[in-house]
Amino acid sequence: MKRLSFFFIIIVGLVFINTIYVHAKTVWTAQSSYPTGLAQIYEPAVRFAERIEKLTDGELVVKMHPGDAIVPSKKVFEAVSLGSLDMGMTWAGWWVGMFNASYLLANAYPDALQMREMLGWIYAGGGMELWNEVYKGHGVKVLPPYAVQGSEILCWSNKPINTLEDFKGLKFRTVGIWGRVLERLGAKVVSLAGGEVYTAMERGVIDALEFNTPRTDKELGLFEIAKFVKLPGIHQPAVPLETLVNEKSWEKLPEHLKIKVEMALRDTCFESMNQILKQDAEAMQFIRNQKGMNVSKLTPEMIKEIVRIGNEELDKDAAKDPVFAKVLKSQRDFRKLVEPYADLIALPYTYAQ
Repeated sequence: MKRLSFFFIIIVGLVFINTIYVHAKTVWTAQSSYPTGLAQIYEPAVRFAERIEKLTDGELVVKMHPGDAIVPSKKVFEAVSLGSLDMGMTWAGWWVGMFNASYLLANAYPDALQMREMLGWIYAGGGMELWNEVYKGHGVKVLPPYAVQGSEILCWSNKPINTLEDFKGLKFRTVGIWGRVLERLGAKVVSLAGGEVYTAMERGVIDALEFNTPRTDKELGLFEIAKFVKLPGIHQPAVPLETLVNEKSWEKLPEHLKIKVEMALRDTCFESMNQILKQDAEAMQFIRNQKGMNVSKLTPEMIKEIVRIGNEELDKDAAKDPVFAKVLKSQRDFRKLVEPYADLIALPYTYAQ
């Protein structure tokens, strides 16, 4: 009888220990660089947090916060690096002051990678490895993007832009290499936070602007204060949204949780891409139906010249920064490989009814 009691106590103890282990929680503090109002950018981060908790049966809980809730939006990289955030959902272009290659990682330059090309480069073309190499030594681990948006709108304006000469003299809100291209075309580049663009355009402080994709621009109400819309968004053909994790936080995770984090990110990204395609199409349909709205495309000649100037600017940066040059070469080589095939299999749009 004593022997049975002894074994019973051992079994109960093992069950208790196993229960504690199974239900042990790792809780991560995470923040986006974007507010709740920018749903297309923020909501996929929330869905990731919900998904990873379900996938891990609560072993990993990611407490997601909107932009500025814990740290300023443009301090997310620093906060993840220092460990005050375990995870950051953001956009690489914010860090150009620290890393010249950030605009390449952000895909924010004329004639950059299209959405499928960008994902192909990240997953199959060495992009993920290079992304981590750029940030090496800063205590940050880069994981697959939590979402990828499609093409941005090139320009909202109250003046028609039918030739490159029409950019001359425009006070144009933008950033980065696209801004340098515009300056060479004679525009005056103005740097403004996203929350200021509506009022600045409404009051005539700026003549033109670019911000984001059709759905996001519609949510900001830009159709209320501008009557000319120019496409395609050659300056940002796709927007990979960056996932950052503190290296120490990542290293503490057991392998089975690391795998599930990456699974949840891929799932959320895939879901967002499909939703964004529909959302942007619906938003552009709404924009085109606004009274007095003029939606038009750049001519092939305009695109060719913009690409030429953009490549000159990229080559200048590559000549000064070997890391920038390495990433740029990788992206260009990937395009040289996949685009001829993509062109061969491309079908014309039929606008089927």
